[in-house]
Amino acid sequence: ATAVITAELLPTLTDPFAAFTVFAPTNDAFDDLAAALNTDIAGILALSNLADILTYHVLGTEVASTAISNGDVVNPLSATNSLKLTKTMAGDVYVNQAAVSMADVMADNGTVHVLNAALLPSETVIDVALDNGFSTLATAVITAELLPTLTDPFAEFTVFAPVNEAFDTLAIALNTDLAGILALSNLADILTYHVVSGTVLSTDLTAGNVPTVNGQSVTVNLSAGVKINQATVTSPDVTADNGVVHVIDAVLIPNAASVNEVEITPTQVYPNPATDVLSVSNTLNNNFSIMDIKGSIIMEGELKGSSVNISSLPKGAYFIQIEGATQIKFMKF
Repeated sequence: ATAVITAELLPTLTDPFAAFTVFAPTNDAFDDLAAALNTDIAGILALSNLADILTYHVLGTEVASTAISNGDVVNPLSATNSLKLTKTMAGDVYVNQAAVSMADVMADNGTVHVLNAALLPSETVIDVALDNGFSTLATAVITAELLPTLTDPFAEFTVFAPVNEAFDTLAIALNTDLAGILALSNLADILTYHVVSGTVLSTDLTAGNVPTVNGQSVTVNLSAGVKINQATVTSPDVTADNGVVHVIDAVLIPNAASVNEVEITPTQVYPNPATDVLSVSNTLNNNFSIMDIKGSIIMEGELKGSSVNISSLPKGAYFIQIEGATQIKFMKF
């Protein structure tokens, strides 16, 4: 409310004849934003683009949570960037990287959805995909529910982005179509194998193995141009505010000797999101590693009774790698 007053937006949002949807960050979300920007609330209120940030949280129409579909890209009052919406199979809703913690708080001139994080209209690596014709990659990211990770303005990623034709080639090799690719049980595992934590420009690449967010490494070969495993970098250094994209001409396959080994042991985790204990199906007493969205291992050990105590983890998105199985994304609430 103080930010809205400071940005002189009260006349807009008090209009009784308008209809708005407001994605409203909590006080804690603004505290987190101030910490991320190395300032305090006074510093947030003094931002030159405060009004732009606030109007990035507002839609000019009323949208109930039941009307949100996974992968919706909507335009807020701010013209700086679009909002990317995620609706998970579990029914949780995200706006960019922020989770909706309370939905459908009704007013006479619109609806408020409460967020656990503040949004910034940054140009992210997913915007690069959406704006440059990588429609299959973008659809795969949406299907795998990875939008909240890749739209995080405070995370930095290097993405090796396969062109649409690369996914077509993979589909032919697997004797399927794009719908079949999107239905792969390890789709998220494949996609995170294309992502490296941090911003690595082509001039910073060195030959050898580079760990990905997936937990496995890709091999960089600089002997004739730039190759990532078997894929050639055709257009390097497409920059974004939270990283860089290098365009490649083939889909990278993790932990497989051939594309015929793409689908591996089906393992599931539940509940997802989880609060204190994460249970793992189809496995028992295997070693596990839990990584944050930057690919850093923050917990590892041996499964005890097919479950992991995650009560000590902060809220957010994580990946769990089970020995002999695929990597799985989960949320901690």
